[in-house]
Amino acid sequence: MSKLIPCLRQLDAGHFTSGEAIAERLGISRASVSTTLARAETYGITLERRHGLGYRLSRPIEWLNTSAIQGELMPASAFSVEVLDHSESTNRALLAAPQHGRVLVTEWQSGGRGRMGRKWLGTLGGSLMFSLAWTFPEGPAQLAGLPLAVGAALARAIEAAGVREIGLKWPNDLLLPQGKVGGILIEMQGDALGPAQVVIGVGLNLYLPEGMGPLDQPAAALEGNGLNIGRNVLFGRILAELERTLPRFAAEGFAPLRGEWEAHHAWHDQPAQVHMPDGRHLQGIILGVSDEGALRLQVEGQTRLIHSGDVSLRRQRA
Repeated sequence: MSKLIPCLRQLDAGHFTSGEAIAERLGISRASVSTTLARAETYGITLERRHGLGYRLSRPIEWLNTSAIQGELMPASAFSVEVLDHSESTNRALLAAPQHGRVLVTEWQSGGRGRMGRKWLGTLGGSLMFSLAWTFPEGPAQLAGLPLAVGAALARAIEAAGVREIGLKWPNDLLLPQGKVGGILIEMQGDALGPAQVVIGVGLNLYLPEGMGPLDQPAAALEGNGLNIGRNVLFGRILAELERTLPRFAAEGFAPLRGEWEAHHAWHDQPAQVHMPDGRHLQGIILGVSDEGALRLQVEGQTRLIHSGDVSLRRQRA
């Protein structure tokens, strides 16, 4: 990976670039270029190779660019954006030093994970995989609705970018009709009475190569579903929406965002099964969420409030 991204950055989809030219630019051997680019498909990148001409990308890649991202942020933004070629986990890196407003976004993440320890798979050049650090004056117990507030901000930015069927699934998934397009992982540390240092991790599929897998559920991507802006602009606008939403959440909680979240609720009024930490399964109809971000589930005529914790929510098939 240490050589792959620099090699790929020398290529485009419009013309061929020789291995000799890449080797000269990067100060490595021609054999190293060949060996490195042979691994590209492992990371979801398809290359066209032609003898005597070299290599070109089968589809363009818009590489992450700090200046382009920060150009979409609010004036005097609290965010400081750092672009990485590779990270084991942007969440882990920020948890080690959760400086307020620091943002890490990576082209490739080898140890990305979602909620409940699930692995998050991205695509090199076709994903947004990032984490941001934010300090809240309240303790962790007051932040139960934060994943939903983040989801509302993400849906707002994605919808403004032309994607009209973006949905939210409690507590931390973003959906399209074809499947899951993104996820949110929030980790925090701090005293019970505050402040809380929070790291918000997001994985978002912009493009999915054919044959990606194995996946534990159907996946989807924003490209082909109306997305009308580039990767850097989209990321900058997502950050701008988060920077508007996080202070509001800190001051007012989730309640003012509840209506917006429920307007994007993909499983509203649907039968579902909740897998509880103790092994029990609750079956009922999803009614929505509470002002604190708990799931409202109708079970045998009674409304139950389900708090996220380590529960798992699955749609109940007929």
